[in-house]
Amino acid sequence: MDLNEFFRRINYVTLKLTNGCNLKCTYCNVEALTPQTPKMSLDLFKQVARLLIENSQSPFVGLEFHGGEPMLLPDEFFEEAVAFARPLARRHRKHVEFPLVTNGTLLTEERLLKLNKLGIQWCMSCDGPPHINDLLRSSGRAVQRAIGLFQKHRIYCGLITVMSHANYDKMSEVMGWYRDIGVFDFRVNYLQPQGRGFDEQLLTGEQMFEGLHQIIDHMYETDVAVHEAESASHIERFVEGRDPAKPLTCWEYQCQAGRTYVAVDLLGRIHACGTDLVNHVVGHVHQPFDEQHYKQKLAKLHDKGDWVIRCFDCPAQQICNHSCSTSDYNSDQYKEHECDFTRRLWTYLCEHPERAYRVHEVIRSRQRPRAGEFVSLSDVELSAVMQESSV
Repeated sequence: MDLNEFFRRINYVTLKLTNGCNLKCTYCNVEALTPQTPKMSLDLFKQVARLLIENSQSPFVGLEFHGGEPMLLPDEFFEEAVAFARPLARRHRKHVEFPLVTNGTLLTEERLLKLNKLGIQWCMSCDGPPHINDLLRSSGRAVQRAIGLFQKHRIYCGLITVMSHANYDKMSEVMGWYRDIGVFDFRVNYLQPQGRGFDEQLLTGEQMFEGLHQIIDHMYETDVAVHEAESASHIERFVEGRDPAKPLTCWEYQCQAGRTYVAVDLLGRIHACGTDLVNHVVGHVHQPFDEQHYKQKLAKLHDKGDWVIRCFDCPAQQICNHSCSTSDYNSDQYKEHECDFTRRLWTYLCEHPERAYRVHEVIRSRQRPRAGEFVSLSDVELSAVMQESSV
């Protein structure tokens, strides 16, 4: 199997434009910015864009700008990248999207308006109000300023909040702040064992449950004044059951890593998943594709081992995310924490079904957010591309 054949199954690529960042969050897996911090070349971007757009069987493809902090690259990079990929997609009868994930601190009003004209889809990190955000991150005021810019110009932006020791017991306060500043939709990601976020910083199952418990209670008590996508997903499964035909996603028993989704770093290495750029290199964009190596890497990544036997007769599997493959690979403890959290959440929902049903009813009754409101990454149409299975 050559590279062109491999990319027939791929519909979404995360481009790790740089491993540098202007921040140094204590749980992150990238390095602080230095004058020598390398960045992806435009030639490499074009090579990846050709591989994806010319070969993918999917009519919808995504080229995600990620890092590190992608806004360290000049605006000209993004202008030239989009100017190359969009007409290429039209020629191949494809629709291409360009998400960009940023910490928001380098975003000026001028840059936002310029890049937004390119059709870039935005996602930004924020762990809560500045005094909470800055416990493990930094520049909370700059993040709040960036949120204001999106709202001022009525531009959609997905908001990601990492649940950590800094905020798991303050999620009610976080959601109250979001409501006060006009943020109505976000997604929680739990701190995972990647980079500096290894076992000593991981949340226990009890702590993860405490955070999500506060989120669900806030949504119930306020008629979902602020929508959180992770808890909403658990609630949907609890109320409606689990879709047996669900495609490969991050939140199913088997995920899309290395199957319909890959990441490419600034050296051209192809990784099964962008959350771990160490253990799961499956190829290189400038080298012959070794199919045997690829199969071995993928089998090792997705093998849940004997540990998964406990899932077979567990009623909580109805709402379970089945844990992250790359996180499981890095830490057996993370799997234990996720399992304990899921069982606690299942028990809570069974004891308080009225909360789950009410939150689900309100979410289902809502129209799409008005222009200028924040939407979670899962609610952007592009997410369907990432979750689609073409294997």
